[in-house]
Amino acid sequence: MAGNQQPRVLQALDVARTQWYHFTAIAISGMGFFTDAYDLFSISLVVDVIGHRYYSHRHNKAPPGVSAAISVIALCGTVPGQLVFGWLGDKMGRKRIYGYTLILMVVCSLASGFSFSKRTAKSVVTVLCFFRFWLGVSIGGDYPLSATIMSEYANKKTRGAFIAAVFAMQGFGNLAAGIVGMIASKAFEKASPDDIDYIWRIVLMLGAIPALLTYYWRMKMPETARYTALVAMNTKKATSDMAQVLDMHITPEEEAAIDDDELVGNDDDQYGVFSLEFCRRHGLHLVGTTVCWFVLDVTFYSLNLFMKDIFTIVKVLPGPDEPRNQVKRMIHATGLHTAVALGGTLPGYFFAVAFIDRIGRIKIQLLGFTMMTILTLCLAIPFHQWHEHKNRVWFVIMYGFTFFFANFGPNTTTFILPAEIFPARMRSTCHGISGAVGKVGAIIGVLAFSLTDQSYPQKKTTDRRLKAFLYVLVACNLVGIVFTLLLPETKGKSLEEITGETEESQPVDDKNAAQGIHAVSI
Repeated sequence: MAGNQQPRVLQALDVARTQWYHFTAIAISGMGFFTDAYDLFSISLVVDVIGHRYYSHRHNKAPPGVSAAISVIALCGTVPGQLVFGWLGDKMGRKRIYGYTLILMVVCSLASGFSFSKRTAKSVVTVLCFFRFWLGVSIGGDYPLSATIMSEYANKKTRGAFIAAVFAMQGFGNLAAGIVGMIASKAFEKASPDDIDYIWRIVLMLGAIPALLTYYWRMKMPETARYTALVAMNTKKATSDMAQVLDMHITPEEEAAIDDDELVGNDDDQYGVFSLEFCRRHGLHLVGTTVCWFVLDVTFYSLNLFMKDIFTIVKVLPGPDEPRNQVKRMIHATGLHTAVALGGTLPGYFFAVAFIDRIGRIKIQLLGFTMMTILTLCLAIPFHQWHEHKNRVWFVIMYGFTFFFANFGPNTTTFILPAEIFPARMRSTCHGISGAVGKVGAIIGVLAFSLTDQSYPQKKTTDRRLKAFLYVLVACNLVGIVFTLLLPETKGKSLEEITGETEESQPVDDKNAAQGIHAVSI
């Protein structure tokens, strides 16, 4: 669509000052990510309780295959969720299917806490995995829709911070998982074995509450102006929608300055994702976003979901057979989980929000991958020394810094870039493809780590496997550095300028925009 003039309503969005609705959109979209993170990461905190309750005949520990299935099944669901809902977001509109992901999330969060059958190990795990898979589908759908909606609402000056703020809610969800797990386990510390069964059910079912609270507001959100103007070809509707939520008014003359037919462009411009023209224009970009997200998730999810197990191997936490009361171990594990979230995870998100539009996406991603490489090497090279009591605190600190630079780095930027560098009519689809490949990396990382833990309690073998696995994560980070170089910097540019959907307009500042637009800002 190059060579066409950018619609005035999109120019207005690019230069609009930050208004209350921007924060509302962050809260609405971000609450979905709060729930996503809570649901994905809470399972690692309760899997031992499930093993203690239903596999007492196996030394209070579920078989490695069962533990891996419980941990990975939701991630398996995210892959088709991102692909299908990402595609639907381009075909049917972002807002139209946004509520479906939330409904599915609420239902499956609640259903995960029920057995719907006899309380035997096989039936409980089967039912749990079934609903966790569909929960993953809803979580996967939330990724491309939330990212695309926020990128298309934001102005070009603070777009990165707005998208990063939505994604930062993942950190609060991670933190909430630790706090809720700690409170629930403390409440049942002296309970009978049958009552302990309620711990994991309560923790998983509470994930439905934040999603349910935002359903009404998701349904009230209008379609994004960029989808309406550039995909649905209705600039009048786009102008009307933005006037309602951003207190903007565009005069009829400005509104009619671009005829909707002009936005259609030449037939050559209407290429699809699976076309040679797309490969020529955006093929390397898609390779860059998918590979970077893939290697990032191999590291991020394996270190996050198996934090408790890694801390057990280096003796930061006692083993599952050492304390007679499994609930006490969960209290210690959730406490460490919360400490890492407060000390490393959340500050990383805060730094990303603060500096993403100052430093730029590419520099932050390169910085993050580089520091993750160095920190993972520091964990791997002197691995056997971390078992000494005096060194364990430093292991936890360095572990937390790894998450800091993941979030102030590729964990945030891999979410932002696919929502900026692809054309509007395929933006959600390409984001879904990038995220789905990333979650394949997460699945591989989780399953690969499970192999390092199968020989427990054969300590020496487990140590060697974990050390080798850490070196694999180092290699993943190095690959991320290389493929980041394929991606363009998007800081300070309009989405249409980045993608070439319209010709680059003359710079429009707030004063000039105000001649045709009246906006109430805060």
